[in-house]
Amino acid sequence: MRKVIKRIWQAGWTNFKRNSYLSFGTTGVMTLVLLLFAGLMAVQYVSGQIVSGLENKVDVTAYFKQDASEGDILQVKQDLETRPDVQRVTYVSREQALEDFKAKHAGEPLIQQSLAELADNPLEASLNIKARESDQYAEIVSFLEGNKFRPVVDKINYYENETVIRRVQSIANGLRNWGLLATFLLAAIAILVTFNTIRLTIYNQRQEIEIMRLVGGSNSHIRAPFLIEGGLYGVFAGLAATVIFYPAVWFVSSKASSLLPDISLIGYFAANMIQFLLIVLGVGIILGVISSYIAIRRFLKV
Repeated sequence: MRKVIKRIWQAGWTNFKRNSYLSFGTTGVMTLVLLLFAGLMAVQYVSGQIVSGLENKVDVTAYFKQDASEGDILQVKQDLETRPDVQRVTYVSREQALEDFKAKHAGEPLIQQSLAELADNPLEASLNIKARESDQYAEIVSFLEGNKFRPVVDKINYYENETVIRRVQSIANGLRNWGLLATFLLAAIAILVTFNTIRLTIYNQRQEIEIMRLVGGSNSHIRAPFLIEGGLYGVFAGLAATVIFYPAVWFVSSKASSLLPDISLIGYFAANMIQFLLIVLGVGIILGVISSYIAIRRFLKV
């Protein structure tokens, strides 16, 4: 069994070396495809971080009437915290709201003077609600509007922020959908290129294959070296793509740090280097083997 495996491996390696120009061209094209795939991973990471940052800034605030008791407000807070779709609820008292407002407008004397002349605190207590997912706010607002303490709620700013929330959802869904589409297109390109290369290899060796079939060689024995050859395209393309990708990411990351200071692209890929290499090699090998399998399968049917 070991000798058979060794012979198959040597045949696949020989095919790879024999067609040096084709192998170089196919590896180069597959490297480009894997680089595009890696670039897509980088774009998905950056866009995911941006969308996550936007989602973290999106929230809903319920403002309570000035005569609402703190006990009622805290009861609403407790009811909200029992919901699985609520991540966090923050209570802001009237006094805290006034202090925050003063601090925010500390450099505006006119506003500070106006507040000093007021006999009473004009601001309302509020509950700031953060959902686990941006598409869950509508259900949370429906819950608030149906709550028994609804009469003490003055307003809920969901409808003011609804456009922003829906836009964030649309951006997130669009990035996911376009990312999947781009991945499938790249996979199709890689399979097509490798398929054509393997088909040329098979054509050049058609007499050898016919002889193997005449002497009783099984389809699996004939197919195996070409699968090895396809896998080798994927391995070398994956290694080449990794060698090119990391310097490119370092260069882009250093330029993008001024625009996206909270996102470290090189830091993310450096921390996940092993996983990245395994993914790229795995994708390359799978694409190469699938392409080879389709090509030789079509030939063996003839």
